Amino acid sequence: MKKLMALTVAMLGGTAALAADWAEVGDAGESLMTANITNGVGALTGITGVLNTNAEDLVDMYCIRIPDPSIFGATTVGGASFDTQLFLFDVNGRGVTFNDDAPAGGTLQSTISGQFVPAPGIYFLAISRYDRDPVDSNEAAIWNDTPFAAERAPDGPGAANPLAEWSGGGGSGGQYRIELRNAAFHVPEPASLSLLALGALAARRRR
Repeated sequence: MKKLMALTVAMLGGTAALAADWAEVGDAGESLMTANITNGVGALTGITGVLNTNAEDLVDMYCIRIPDPSIFGATTVGGASFDTQLFLFDVNGRGVTFNDDAPAGGTLQSTISGQFVPAPGIYFLAISRYDRDPVDSNEAAIWNDTPFAAERAPDGPGAANPLAEWSGGGGSGGQYRIELRNAAFHVPEPASLSLLALGALAARRRR
């Protein structure tokens, strides 16, 4: 059994190291359906990517796992040179938390924590160029624009509704790194892990 578990981990390790950054694959989309899924296992220490100023590349979204909301954090402070916004959504696309300018002040970069995250699980982390904001199906803002230097749960007219699209212009962009604290790669469901393990075992027996 121990060998089987080790073999499963080794197979998944080919997708991501046990503690590493995730580099944007292609162009991460701006919806749950087109987000980059951070496939792998272990600690996710950061996400690197680019929001291209010379293209309609205004939002990147990533699927991550939060093991313990009480110590979760994400920030672009020190990881970007442009005006960022950070958003977190649940698996149904409903807003969880948002920040434009880090509450500590003195920066146009963003910081969010787990203070509004209700439970451990899978979430969607989005970074946008200011002022590209999420709206619901009626184009109502999920978050109000202000106050800028505060982390907030959804407080706009569309606060109770899931993300439908994004609205508003986008300022300059560039490369970014979102530093993560107590985040993890998206882990396959237990059934998927079992299938991987069985497949690995079968392949090993055929040798």
